[in-house]
Amino acid sequence: MTRSAVGRFRRTVSPLTGAICCVSLVMGLAPATAGASGLAGVGAGGVVQTSDQKQREVEAILDELDRLEEQMDALAEDYADALNDGIELEKEIAATEDRIKAKEIELAAMQAQLQNVALKTFVGKSISNSLASILSSTGSLSDAVRRSYLTSVALNTGVSGLDELQGVIEDIARERKKLESQRTRAGGIADYAKKRLAAAEASANVYTARQAQALRDLGDLLRGEQSRRAKAALEEAARMAAEFTKTKYSNIPAPSSAAGTAVKAALSQLGVTYKFGALSPGVAFDCSGLMVYAWSKAGVGIPRSSRSQYYALTRIPTGAAQPGDLIFSRSPVSHVGMYLGNGQMIASPRTGDVVKVYAVSWWKVTGVGRPK
Repeated sequence: MTRSAVGRFRRTVSPLTGAICCVSLVMGLAPATAGASGLAGVGAGGVVQTSDQKQREVEAILDELDRLEEQMDALAEDYADALNDGIELEKEIAATEDRIKAKEIELAAMQAQLQNVALKTFVGKSISNSLASILSSTGSLSDAVRRSYLTSVALNTGVSGLDELQGVIEDIARERKKLESQRTRAGGIADYAKKRLAAAEASANVYTARQAQALRDLGDLLRGEQSRRAKAALEEAARMAAEFTKTKYSNIPAPSSAAGTAVKAALSQLGVTYKFGALSPGVAFDCSGLMVYAWSKAGVGIPRSSRSQYYALTRIPTGAAQPGDLIFSRSPVSHVGMYLGNGQMIASPRTGDVVKVYAVSWWKVTGVGRPK
């Protein structure tokens, strides 16, 4: 692992900070009904609100939902990051176990060689049982006694590999200690991932409750403002994308020839449900899981979480983004999508949503990465 999982874990923020404020807002929002003569209805505390006041309330709620979504994304990314750390550590554990097995095979061969030498040297003597105990690294004799005997054999037979044998024994001991430490760390990462998942799910529940309450209270006004914002975002994203094409960039890598395949793979998952930590084609994805899947279909492997993807991929100027490039958002990075061109991207946004195409919020973009 290139970074300490524990060090990164200390950077996380409690998910309860926004949740408490949000619950208070949910409880304090009173239903409103449509009125006549330019009045939008009655607000909290029986105060009559004008259409402008109602519109400002809708905008404030949508801004609040955006903040809650950002918090939820950060928690979800902590979880995905922990999953990625766990995957990488499992690879390290497997490699350590392989080294131990190889060293044990090497040790067994060296012990067998010494046993043969000893038998030839002391032929005719009844030493088979004690010799097996002496030569076995798992025998009941202490290392000091075992080494003393082996030294005697080596001196009497001219064998020069005793230090090498002892070195192998020490290597195995070191690798076993390392394996124990790795397994302890893996357990800690698993516990952390479990806690981050619980926090992300709690945050998602708060978001869902707030959104449902707002829809009950404001209904068509809320949907209308969401639609207006989405349309405006598409227009602005397309305008900025057109502006980007006027700038010529040099010394940046060309897009991968497999980018088209990755784009098609991502588009094939339109409508698939979002789920924390998911990477299940046709079933569920989180934002980074969709990117891993799409690029794997193009024969390119990328890390599991959006933060690890951000640090691993070749960074290019935002204005140079091409279809297939990954668009990273927020700081620290907590969301990723795939650029499609014309200011649009495909992503798996959040709980309660599905894989879809929508406008790039260029002002939220932290960076652009190009898989190769």
